[in-house]
Amino acid sequence: MTVNFGRAADDYAKYRDPLPNALFDQLAERGIEWKGKSVVDLGSGTGLFSRQLASRGARVTGIEPSLALIGQAVRSDRRYGIDSIQYVNAHAEDFALPGRYPLFTAVRAWHWFDRVRVIRNLIAHCEPGGHAVVVNSVFLPDSEAAQATFEIVRSYRIAIGPAGSYAETKERRCGFPVPWFAEWESHSLRVAGEWKHQYTLPFTHEEWCGKIRSVSWMTAADDETRRSVTGSLLRRLSTLDPILHVPHKYSVVVLRYEGSAG
Repeated sequence: MTVNFGRAADDYAKYRDPLPNALFDQLAERGIEWKGKSVVDLGSGTGLFSRQLASRGARVTGIEPSLALIGQAVRSDRRYGIDSIQYVNAHAEDFALPGRYPLFTAVRAWHWFDRVRVIRNLIAHCEPGGHAVVVNSVFLPDSEAAQATFEIVRSYRIAIGPAGSYAETKERRCGFPVPWFAEWESHSLRVAGEWKHQYTLPFTHEEWCGKIRSVSWMTAADDETRRSVTGSLLRRLSTLDPILHVPHKYSVVVLRYEGSAG
């Protein structure tokens, strides 16, 4: 699958949902600190998680290869009155920053990376004893809204499947592909915590359609198909409540770098 989130930049910026406050509480309970810290957000996209960090006192550098997404991030930052985030137009595999950093995040992004190259670049920039937080989130498939969505999207012959390297194996640990853990451990990134958390989000029909237009399986569709899918889905959702309550789940792994600075 060819994925170009820049083509969905408008919908991505407008309709992608932030992660709930519970995540930050859970990280804090495990000793992950961000207030006053320099944090590198890998695959920062439209800056959604970068803003969540910045609003909690972090000094954030977002690494993002898509200029279209960075443009949306900067506009959203201004809209929310945030001017402290620095965005670097680079891939996670080959960004270069001065110095070393205590905390890295990768939210809804690790499965798009050349993972070993990113790991090597991350540890080249990470303080000994620093942390990397890897997060992914999905909507669960058993709600009426999700089932209606799958029905409509498949009717347009759009393939729905695991995104990126999630498709490489069915074996999972805490929601992540099992081979990732060996990759981390072999590069002195020790698993310091892992957990999953379920939550429910409300969407209007328009908001839900916007979120669906921003997901990976829709990015390869042409504009006409995307409009047609939206129209069909809106008609299908009209039989449901005006506010959709859609169950979601996020998975988290916290990694501690136990290598040296040399």
